[in-house]
This record gives sequence, C-alpha cells and structure tokens, in this order.
Amino acid sequence: MAMPLMMLFVGACAGTSNSSAAIEESLVYTTIEVNPGIGVMVNEQHRVVYAHALNGDGEMVMLQLQLENKPIEDAIDEIVGEMIALKFIDQESVDPKAYFDSIGTNNNAQSQIQTLIQNRLSNAMTGNMISIQTQTRTYTTLETSEATEKGTTPLKLRLIKQAMLADNALLETEALAFSPQSLLEKAKHGAMQMKQIAATLVDAFVEARQAIQAIYLPQIQSLNEQIATAIANSEDPASLELALATLRAEMIAEIQALVLEFRQQTVQARMTWQNQCDDRRGGSSSHPQGGGSSMVSHPSGQG
Repeated sequence: MAMPLMMLFVGACAGTSNSSAAIEESLVYTTIEVNPGIGVMVNEQHRVVYAHALNGDGEMVMLQLQLENKPIEDAIDEIVGEMIALKFIDQESVDPKAYFDSIGTNNNAQSQIQTLIQNRLSNAMTGNMISIQTQTRTYTTLETSEATEKGTTPLKLRLIKQAMLADNALLETEALAFSPQSLLEKAKHGAMQMKQIAATLVDAFVEARQAIQAIYLPQIQSLNEQIATAIANSEDPASLELALATLRAEMIAEIQALVLEFRQQTVQARMTWQNQCDDRRGGSSSHPQGGGSSMVSHPSGQG
C-alpha cells in the first residue's frame, strides 16, 4: 500500500496550487466536534458542498458516507448514525457534548446554518435516546492568542492551515489576506485528497467490521428471541439478559479495537501527507489536524 499512498501524497501537494480564486456560491463552513470531528461546507440552499474529517475518529465516520449535494439535515442524520454505529457515542456516554463553530461571508446564513445543524444533531441524538448538550465552541488561550496575534479568528486560522495543507506553495502571510470563500475552495481540494487517502483503507475496514458483526449479530438475535419467549412464558429472563449484555459488550470492544487500528493508519497517512507538503513548502509546518483525537480533546477551551 505504501506506493499508492505515496502517489496520492505527491498529487495532493502538487495539484491544488491554482485554486485560489474565490468561488461564486456563498458557502458556510461549520465544524462539528463530538470527537469525532467533522467539517461541513453548506451552500445557500442548505445542501452539503463538501464534508471532511477533522481528526482520526472523524476519518472513520466519513469512510462510508457520501454526503455531497444532500440536504444538510439528511447529512447530519447520517453522521450521527455512523457515530453511533461505530460506538463513538451511545446511551451510556456520560454527559456528552457537541461543539460547533462557523465561518462564512454572509453572517445571517452563517448563524442560520449553524443553528440548523445544532438543532438537527440534537434531535438525531434524541431519536436514538441520547441526550447531548450543544454549544458554540470556545477556544483555548493558546488558540485565541495565536489568532489575535495574526489578526484573525481561531476558526479562520484553522481554515488557513487546512488551505496550506492543500496548497504547498501557500504561505500563511498570503493566506491571512484570503477571503473565507477562497480558503474554503482550497480547503475543499485538500479535504478531497485526504478522503482519497482514507478511502484506500475503506474496503479492509468494512470487511473486518462485517466479519465481527457476522459472528455476534446472529447470537444477539437468538438471545433476543429467547428473552422474548421466556417473558411470554412468564419465566425469569435474567440469565439470558446477562448473556446478551456480555455479548454486546464483547462485540463493541472488538469494533472499538478495530476502529482504533484503522484510525492509527489514517493518522499516519495524514502525517505523511503533511510532511510531504511541508517539504515542498520548504519546511514550514502547518499541522492543522494534529494526531488522532487530540485536536478536539478540549474543545470548550478548558484544556
């Protein structure tokens, strides 16, 4: 796999240098950080123009999702469904929170779309019996200080770093003068390249997850049927329910271990890609996404 990945890295770093022209349609870029972290670009018709992962957990969520041109409401439902399917969040999660931030050229659209996304995610979680707090992301002192020093906002600085990964010739001093729309266009191209890299792992990931489910799901179904029969016959289902809980826990543990394994591979791919781009820029490191889940470990600014 090393050779195909290397070819992708070269294409990613070298193939986006002519995309700095501002795009015509008005877009809003919103980050959604439950850990997984996802970024979505939404147009004025409330349709997804592009969606990409912000960290390793997000890579796993996005592997099987094709959200482009879908209504943002449907996209959020799919994102939540995949987060739950991969066991990043469930009914047992303690005090779960989702953090949001948005940037765009139209302030009314920006506020409206962020609110729409927050409400839809909250409703989707509630529909799965998960109560989650939603709030606007606040940033760490370090993030805020760096952005203030450079005369911008923390989210725009994150977007600048995404754009710098996409275009190895782009310098931060130049990117700071770009409009959000131009940065969105560059970041979109970079995210498409990262998705191509992650996609090289998707078949193996899906196959491995299906193999785990093929072992456990028939047993879980059988136990559910046995519990229903016991209850119908006024028998005590306690031992069956304990066996069911144990079986589910084992399946979840195996899936989580699988996610961790593939997440590490996507993180390594991202780091290699980043290093390739840094080398072409002359060694100036942008590091927008960090490693694994750490980028969103303290989204409320408490870290």
